[in-house]
Amino acid sequence: MPTRPDLGIQLGDLKLKNPVLVASGTFGYGQEYAQYFDISRLGAVVTKSLSREPRAGNKPPRLVETPAGLLNAIGLQNVGVEAYIAEKLPFLRERKATVIANIYGKTVDDYTALAERIEAANAADAIEANLSCPNVHDARQARGVTMVSQSPEAILEYTRAIRQATRLPLYAKLTPNVLDIREPALAAEEGGADAVSLINTLLGMAVDAEKRRPRLANIVGGLSGPAIRPVAVKLVWDASQVLRIPIIGIGGICNAEDAVEFLLAGATAVTVGSMTFRQPDAAMRVLDGLEDYMTRHQFQSLDQLIGAMKV
Repeated sequence: MPTRPDLGIQLGDLKLKNPVLVASGTFGYGQEYAQYFDISRLGAVVTKSLSREPRAGNKPPRLVETPAGLLNAIGLQNVGVEAYIAEKLPFLRERKATVIANIYGKTVDDYTALAERIEAANAADAIEANLSCPNVHDARQARGVTMVSQSPEAILEYTRAIRQATRLPLYAKLTPNVLDIREPALAAEEGGADAVSLINTLLGMAVDAEKRRPRLANIVGGLSGPAIRPVAVKLVWDASQVLRIPIIGIGGICNAEDAVEFLLAGATAVTVGSMTFRQPDAAMRVLDGLEDYMTRHQFQSLDQLIGAMKV
């Protein structure tokens, strides 16, 4: 009988049993999906973005289906960090899930306070700093910059401050809505990030032709799903050429073959997002399929697969 491949990976100081994560915003805090599979089998659960105070998010309609994905303008609706610690975290710990807390703030102080609170409460095994949500409005827009991660200087400032605030592994989630992903990725690395998450959603919009109005109340939303996968794979490849830290690949992963694309292009881990709305156990299908792929191709560890694309 052939030896089962080793799917373990390292993201900074965090050792994961496998590279399959579930995306922030699509998996809630895990309760809804635990009825479909054992969430402890995941490499990690990435929580819905957490802010210092609860957020109601944007007005509806906030979600529009497209021919190859979803447009969302949820606006980071969440329960707030204190309710997460008191009400959501116990379930994740009880289920023995590895937890990556995704955090969002309007200022550097928001991010550092969240990081400090999460570490003090032992409320996560790592932190993903969401520097790239396209569906919130704040003072940055007055300066012509919608997201922190559209500015390498801001990425460096924010990442460095969060790094100084916590000893937990830190991952910076970046936007694809830039001219060259390498500069933002290098800024995150310089600021002390242990990995970068690529990519967040692409900016998009949909118009109701009959009503002659935007389909989203927010007008603009973030496009996710299969339509963005080729873009995401390309940006992972670009970043992998210059980074020394790992990359978490995100964008339209529906099956194991999609995940392998990201790994071959240079990702160390992959994140399943929108597909969980269609198949709640999509991440498990990806995981099982990845193990089968490695067995068929006689890969003993993921190190043999990561960045192994032939060019």
